[in-house]
Amino acid sequence: MIGRFVAGAALVLVNAACSAAAGPSPTDPTPAAATSASAPAIDPTSAAYCTDKGGMLVARVATWDTNGDPSTWLPLAGHQTFCEFDMGSGNTGTRISVGLTTLSSSEPTLAAIAYLSKIKTTSPPVVGQNPAEWSCANDFKGAASFGTANAGGGWVDASQPVFVVMNQCVFPDGSSIDEFGLWYHANGTVRGADLAPLFAYQPGDRLPAVYTRTP
Repeated sequence: MIGRFVAGAALVLVNAACSAAAGPSPTDPTPAAATSASAPAIDPTSAAYCTDKGGMLVARVATWDTNGDPSTWLPLAGHQTFCEFDMGSGNTGTRISVGLTTLSSSEPTLAAIAYLSKIKTTSPPVVGQNPAEWSCANDFKGAASFGTANAGGGWVDASQPVFVVMNQCVFPDGSSIDEFGLWYHANGTVRGADLAPLFAYQPGDRLPAVYTRTP
């Protein structure tokens, strides 16, 4: 019963987060982060790998306070283009976002290994705490938090009709994958696309033991 309760609570939280990610309605004030993202130049080979695998290139701006009213959002200096995959459509659709190099590198990255490892995740000690952000920090030793307040933050593309904000789990080697896609996959659910066969890095049965794998 406890396991079902935790799973249910997590799904409610995630659904709420996805609804929040839909961004401002047409009548809301235009957020400060709504200007077009000016991402650094990207490697054309990595970009081509993304689109060849069925992904789309999305330029996003690192933004603080995305839990607040869009008029209070604070765009930061970070700009990055991600490879993103959709499954389904509209408000019932799902998406996964991954760093271009993370997807296209034939060499191992921590984000790719984390996704492929499918370790058993732990639950946050506080009811209502974001389980994906908790797992990123505690199970995978990545970082997804924007500061220490409850204002939150994420990677914003205000032109997106649904997935305005994506929350990346960023690893010390610079690789990244969105925290919800990572958390869901570890718990047996695919969001957006199954990245396992799409990574250029294919370790087969020789996946490095960076993370403890489930039996």
